[in-house]
Amino acid sequence: MNTPMRNTRLRAGAAVLGLLGALTSGQAADAAAPSGTRWQPEPASYGVSTPEQTTVSMDDGVSISVEVTYPTDPATGERVTGTYPVLLTQNPYGAARSDPTGTGDYFVRRGYIYVASAVRGTGASGGQVDWFGSRQGRDGAELVDWAAHTLSGGDGRVGLDGCSYLGVNQWFTAAAVGKHSPLKAITPFCTDSDFYNDLTADGGIPTTFVAGIARAEPRGPEDDPTTDPQSVTIAQQANGGSRSYNDAYWQARNVRKLIPRIVANGILALTESGWNDLFPGGNLGAYVSAQNAYHHRPLNTPVTAGQPVTGRYQAIVGPWTHGEHVDESTLQAIRLEWFDTWLKNEPTGMASTSTPLHLFENGANRWVDSAAWPPSDHARTYYLGAGSLTPGKPSAAGRDSLAWAAASSANSLTYTTAPLTRAAVLDGPTDVTLYAESTTPETELTATLNIVAPDGTVTKQADGILLGSQRALDSRDSWYGDNGTLLKPGHPFTRASQRAVVPGRTTRHDISLLSNLTRIPVGYRIQIVVNSRPPAGFHASLLPTPQEQAALAGGTYTVERSPWAASFVNLPLTSPGSFTTSPVDWGPSS
Repeated sequence: MNTPMRNTRLRAGAAVLGLLGALTSGQAADAAAPSGTRWQPEPASYGVSTPEQTTVSMDDGVSISVEVTYPTDPATGERVTGTYPVLLTQNPYGAARSDPTGTGDYFVRRGYIYVASAVRGTGASGGQVDWFGSRQGRDGAELVDWAAHTLSGGDGRVGLDGCSYLGVNQWFTAAAVGKHSPLKAITPFCTDSDFYNDLTADGGIPTTFVAGIARAEPRGPEDDPTTDPQSVTIAQQANGGSRSYNDAYWQARNVRKLIPRIVANGILALTESGWNDLFPGGNLGAYVSAQNAYHHRPLNTPVTAGQPVTGRYQAIVGPWTHGEHVDESTLQAIRLEWFDTWLKNEPTGMASTSTPLHLFENGANRWVDSAAWPPSDHARTYYLGAGSLTPGKPSAAGRDSLAWAAASSANSLTYTTAPLTRAAVLDGPTDVTLYAESTTPETELTATLNIVAPDGTVTKQADGILLGSQRALDSRDSWYGDNGTLLKPGHPFTRASQRAVVPGRTTRHDISLLSNLTRIPVGYRIQIVVNSRPPAGFHASLLPTPQEQAALAGGTYTVERSPWAASFVNLPLTSPGSFTTSPVDWGPSS
């Protein structure tokens, strides 16, 4: 069975850290492909020029280094005449033609000019490096304008390409360009939707992610890596400063909150991530926000079955690790189809879909298409018992204990359902609500969701963590299903929302587990494992601040499973018959 989360993902993720409009002139793109035909990628008709190096001056005088690659006559090697759409990528690892795992040659050979820039403060570019933000967005907007109106050979239409960092910064550029921009379409691949909650902190605890990226960036001639804005972020996360919380800095970098500007600017987006990515299904939040913004619905509410959706905002989630298969034939051809749709006005039919969300169903080994996320708004509630998960509340008092100081697998609590009598699909985020006492003013509780085969094989599906002092529930940022069932708890994670845990008092902890889509066969069991610290294979590397460490030290937690304090899990389960196999191959199954 393919697994939506692998215990090796952290190692794979660490390996890639350093590698890490109102529609204008595009009416034809909404038309279906001609009857009886299926769009096919354009053959490689051009050669690829030697990259040309130049610089572009920003409005504050900072010079951004760029590299330009043109289509050539394959017979002579000479640059071809005429004009072509431009694809732009913005790279923090130096100006190379695409992300660190590939190049833009595929697109150049099919009639695009490819421009790669070195992000401000990196490579040969001037200025100081920051962790994304509005300044990088303005740089991107100026590069788009230059590519459309100054660059030789450009036809005035621009798209953005790239994976990981080179994918995420597309959102900031798309938000900064304004309406009627030459920028028409973007492909933010290998991306997440909310930095603080997705990558740079987890459950209110900072991660080592930003510091890891910083070590991989070649610093520019004007950057001081001890004082640049990105280094300030790293220092504040480490010492418990403002940016260890979800403060204004992170709010300004929340992709979901950029989406209304991007939609208003008329920029079309195709996103991609993996169930085994650094943040599994990280593009799903952006998909939901884009569909809601386009249709004038509340931004952060699930897209439910029957609500209108648009093919202008599509998302792919495959069974992949970070960056896997992005520059191979299937996903390259899909990106080409996206750019041909919006930059060349080809009648590909891609935009006319009524199911713009393309998901790999793990366990069934197939692609399915959906409009809604989560596909079902129903969740089954199971209660923690004496090693069990049961549909009914416990009838007698019960308690289980954990010690924070112990990090071994022996220091865990395991709760398992009876074997399923009907197959089910786990289709969305999961809530684990624990009522627990602590001997200290802080708690660190993690929950892991597994499925257990009849032969005893345990396969991880999702995990999550919550710092007890950040337990305040934000109903505006939480997702609820039918009958008000909590599907995805949201927490403010601010300094103002922080409340110490009262030692000896039973306290509610709502832990959000990551999303997935997995078929669970008849006879399999579902399991929740609770730890006092992140177990081996947890999806992120956490580094609590000194203040958090001091408040956690020596704690013992008691998890309640009593009638008056019944800990439970809300599992998003639906029937396999709810899904049909996609007619499109959206990528290799790994």
